[in-house]
Amino acid sequence: MNSQTIAILFATLLVVAATLIPTYIISKRSATSEDDWAVADRSLPIYVVIGTQFASAMGGGILVGHLGNAYLNGVAILIYGFLTALPFFFILIPAKWLRQNNFSTVPEILRFFSNNNKLVGIVAAIMTIFVPFGWITSQITAFGSIYATITGLDYTMLCIIFVIVSLLFVMPAGLKTVAWTDFIFACFMIFMCIVCIVEVTNMGGGWSNIKANMDPAMLSMSGSINKLGAGTVLLWVFSVLPGGVTNQLYFQRVCAIKEEKQIAKSLAISAFLAFLAFVWAVYMGMSISTLNPDLDQNSATGWFMSQLPTPLLAGFAALVFATMMSTVSSGAQSVVVNITRDIIAVLKPGISSERMLFLSRALSLVTMAVATVMCLVFTDTLTWLVATYAFSAATLACPIYVGYLYRNKKFITTPGLIASMVGGCVGCAVAMVMETTINYAAIGIVVSFVALMVVSALTKPKKAE
Repeated sequence: MNSQTIAILFATLLVVAATLIPTYIISKRSATSEDDWAVADRSLPIYVVIGTQFASAMGGGILVGHLGNAYLNGVAILIYGFLTALPFFFILIPAKWLRQNNFSTVPEILRFFSNNNKLVGIVAAIMTIFVPFGWITSQITAFGSIYATITGLDYTMLCIIFVIVSLLFVMPAGLKTVAWTDFIFACFMIFMCIVCIVEVTNMGGGWSNIKANMDPAMLSMSGSINKLGAGTVLLWVFSVLPGGVTNQLYFQRVCAIKEEKQIAKSLAISAFLAFLAFVWAVYMGMSISTLNPDLDQNSATGWFMSQLPTPLLAGFAALVFATMMSTVSSGAQSVVVNITRDIIAVLKPGISSERMLFLSRALSLVTMAVATVMCLVFTDTLTWLVATYAFSAATLACPIYVGYLYRNKKFITTPGLIASMVGGCVGCAVAMVMETTINYAAIGIVVSFVALMVVSALTKPKKAE
């Protein structure tokens, strides 16, 4: 094992220790309850909520995928960033209502609209699980691939170690430990992103020199869109935005905030930071393109890392770990809450808080074990990750938001909600199989909306004479 690998592993272990120790201290201040696991006992301060929202939104994709995309295509990647930030403002619409009603998951919202219908809750739980589980597998795979490249260690061993460490962040108190962990990770992410900007600017001889050597088309939004392709932008509109507005991770943190009056501020700042992360990726990608214009898109981040002195390389590797770990731990906690609160508790009500906490920890192990096996068998998770976004959005977007808008009008019915979810899923599947020109997620959402309105109108109880 060479000195570079030792430095990378040391920096990563340092980040783990610096995050775990204060997190464990916070979680041990009081006995852990099932509410701690699900919604951090609704006690998170605003700065922690902002940190965990930002850490969950950033993910490892920005460091590699979006940076590489900006390296190849330029400023148009900011459109993706805008679509990533926009869901926070959609969630702002029902946010105070969510907190006032003490919801903790997306299926709880739909059960509320359906007079606690079990079928609605279970179907919603299954569809909600798709996105965070996809996040888990994609991040494990990406971590294993990146660290195997920069350290020379075995991919399978790295994936397994990464999963074991992630459980250390989830097991103590669920969302309470995950949220505080994410906050510490977020502080580290922001610091390292600033360091990277300074380093790449120095490598390029200053911004003026970088700009002078850059392809003008990459600096122009229209020129960058031409390089990227309008079809790709439309694909983003119909997958990233709908997937974001139904992402349970964002809903959970709204429900976990301590002060209701801080909700709007937390979402607005989270949106700003999420967009700023893409500004960073665009600047880094475009700057690297002037330093070495002959790289493959997916090699831009790796090449930049190879140019760093060992201390900075170790710090950047720790940044990769932090961004991916925050996404994995958040995703695992979200999946487990859906299984315990929205499936097990619905089918078998009356389970004690202590028993539910035990089940949550046991299911965390099961969830991560299944995810690990999938990562080792299917190393290319991007295609079905996009599909999970599409199906989740097609199934849940209309029931959540249309249901909220009509919540006081007694128009939306339980059969309407069921038809909407089934119709959205079927419409999405048929459009995907037929390879329609219009994005299959968009078709699923349209079918879901039509089914919701038509079936609700047909099954709406008639007023007494």
